[in-house]
Amino acid sequence: MDMSTSVSGIFPILILMVTGTIILLGDSCLPSWRKSRSINLIVSLAGIGAAAVYAVRLMNDPDGYYNSLFSGVVSGDTFAQAMNLLLLTTAAIAVLLAYTYLENRNINLGEYYALVLLSTSGAMLMAAATELITLFVAIEILSVALYVLAGFARTDPRSMEASLKYFLLGAFASGFLLYGIALMYGGSGTANMPGTTLYAQLTQRLLDAQTPSAMLMAGLALTLVGLGFKAALVPFHMWTPDVYEGAPTSVTAYMAACAKIGAFAALLRLLNALAPISGYWIVAVQILAVLSMFGGNILAVVQDNVKRMLAYSSIAHAGYLLVAVSAATGGAASAHDIAFGAAIFYLLAYTLMTMGAFAVLIWLSRRGRDVQTLEDLKGLARTDPVAAYTMLIFMLSLGGIPPTMGFMGKWLIVNAALVAGQLWLAIALALASIISIFYYLKVVWVMCFQEPDSVARAPRAAPSAGVSISLLATGALSVLLGIVPGVVNALIEAARVSRP
Repeated sequence: MDMSTSVSGIFPILILMVTGTIILLGDSCLPSWRKSRSINLIVSLAGIGAAAVYAVRLMNDPDGYYNSLFSGVVSGDTFAQAMNLLLLTTAAIAVLLAYTYLENRNINLGEYYALVLLSTSGAMLMAAATELITLFVAIEILSVALYVLAGFARTDPRSMEASLKYFLLGAFASGFLLYGIALMYGGSGTANMPGTTLYAQLTQRLLDAQTPSAMLMAGLALTLVGLGFKAALVPFHMWTPDVYEGAPTSVTAYMAACAKIGAFAALLRLLNALAPISGYWIVAVQILAVLSMFGGNILAVVQDNVKRMLAYSSIAHAGYLLVAVSAATGGAASAHDIAFGAAIFYLLAYTLMTMGAFAVLIWLSRRGRDVQTLEDLKGLARTDPVAAYTMLIFMLSLGGIPPTMGFMGKWLIVNAALVAGQLWLAIALALASIISIFYYLKVVWVMCFQEPDSVARAPRAAPSAGVSISLLATGALSVLLGIVPGVVNALIEAARVSRP
């Protein structure tokens, strides 16, 4: 394949990188650019829109020209493009939410938007990577930008603490991942041929050998540790509540969705390539799923800070997604496509309902006051009924209560687990979801049945059009796609990788 075709296949990623660079240069070199309050937002949305248009074009490629790029280290297949569209949607909501929030905290700087675009490009490369070193580079592109974003409120000690914790633990996770990649390379070699980090070659050698080496399995275990950190799986989740609480709320909303999509896209590709030896690792994946589902939900029950509650909630949702990964890569062959579709649908649902919940907190925040706790939400149905009932939609969806998108997503995952013959995982998911309903409905109780305090009664500044658009889009889609999930069937059908 020639170089021009390979470059064309990653054009959505390059568009975001170039757009981020333009914002950095414009904001630092052009005084008129710095004086404008909205140019960074406009340029960011233009770059995101252009990347989305090109991703749709690549998705509709009938001949598969872009399935193997740069000698097989990257793929521009339909799965990659579907993940690109999910990540671009996340980035668009993130910059819309950021404008008002950053203005209220006097940190509306161009580098914020550039960092969001660059970290999104890293997540997109994670979804496209079909080789382990490329995956590592993609994770670092995503992570370095997120470390800076977590500490973007430089005068807030909590934000600086969040950034430092995320950086230190992220560095350890990167070390595990890189060592795991080295072991997988060594463990995939033989006396007659060197090791490989290409997924396709790994799959072929596993099909030929049937029995993996101990070195390869040790490498896989360490690689799962690194990816588990990015996905916030138990027991690699310790950074999550502190970072979610300390980071600016607009960053938390973005981080909760972007890092999760990138991590699970990478897991789906890697474990799908290792499906020929799934019997050796599937139990470990299932244990991680159960620990994450129950650990996240049980710890969320006792939280009074909504951002920490949503952090533990995100850990539980990572467990639900890992059930779909288990069904897709380690279950019966007939469950592969069903589970892949369930994982993609749930990633979309998780993005909409989680970012929507954080958007409500940004809606309620104003200059000098950052809404985070249940105390801040007391009596919200009386002081701001629009925000209260919008938050109600997101809480019901996160809890998996019909007719929301969250319910449909969980139903699809349960169905995939049953088809895969993993009945006990489906039961575990259902029990964990029952626990989660308690703390989601606790938020509803505080909003609707408690008296507001004097601060809550104070008038709020009108939210920007960006926050309003984000809330309208995420709230409407959370209900609409729960009633008519077939609207996104084309995306789900496209976003499937064949089982080896």
